[in-house]
Amino acid sequence: MVVPVLITGVWSVSYLALGLLWAFGGPGYPFDAGGAGAGDTLLDPVPAAVGGGVLAASALVAAGVAVLSARGPLNRAPAVIAVVAGVGLAVVLPDVRIMMTAGYLPVMLAAVLAGQAEFSMIASMLTWPSVNLLILMAAGVSLMVLGTRAFLGGRGQPFSAAGALRIGWYATAVAVAVPVVYAVTRFGWFLGVPVGISDEFLSYIAEITPIGAGLGALGLIGAVLTVGLVRPWGEIWPRWVPFLRGRPIPARFPAYSALAVSLPITSAGLMYVRKKLSGEQVGPAGAADELGAWLPEMLWPLWGAALAVAALAYLSRRRHLAHG
Repeated sequence: MVVPVLITGVWSVSYLALGLLWAFGGPGYPFDAGGAGAGDTLLDPVPAAVGGGVLAASALVAAGVAVLSARGPLNRAPAVIAVVAGVGLAVVLPDVRIMMTAGYLPVMLAAVLAGQAEFSMIASMLTWPSVNLLILMAAGVSLMVLGTRAFLGGRGQPFSAAGALRIGWYATAVAVAVPVVYAVTRFGWFLGVPVGISDEFLSYIAEITPIGAGLGALGLIGAVLTVGLVRPWGEIWPRWVPFLRGRPIPARFPAYSALAVSLPITSAGLMYVRKKLSGEQVGPAGAADELGAWLPEMLWPLWGAALAVAALAYLSRRRHLAHG
């Protein structure tokens, strides 16, 4: 509990100062400040005075949660406030940039090593607006941890091991199906098959199809790992893992990893849905009439939510089994 309190406290002090600075016109504001359209984040369409005020108010709420958490377990009302504020900072406010950074970095690094890209392209991804979103997500996760621990603390597991496994299977099926659909479209384009798009649009995006295929491959790897949340090899290190083979996998490792991945997936999907509903462009120019170019992204909030449920069900089942 000490680490989430510390992170929440440091963030609240820092962003209270920064939020007030930006509200009064100070430099370094990390959002578009009233740009046209819906924007990538919820704060992009509003002026810096409003956005800075929202961040300062969020920091005040976080400070109160940190102080109360340092004194002892949160009561129900502060716990609910902490969870709501945490979801806002970690899931609702961020956009696709966190997922793009996490997804594109290994792909771009491979391209650099293969001599197909410049290292400066990687450095250009780590901008202050992107780093700011990572900071907001970290603060939001800390708030959610403080709220959920207080809300669930001392209570037994809500499901039996069998019930958790059943829920896990349903959630895992969804969390696997969505990235597979995404990968099928991107691999198809890379192989010259216009899955969900026209031949003309495929020719238009031909140069970037290798990047899409790389992202699709990452999605497939994630889908395979997700299956481990309901399979025995997700509990015991497989034989092909050196030094660890045959040993139990710590339950928190796959569960927390899946939860961490579910956050940027959900944030990215919510951004795409918001932009699509507002009539803005989703995907490359001219993609509005190309179903395969934007429909898979509309399913990402479902993917992220299912992955989180699968991770929690896995953790609940493992705890049941550990306590007999």
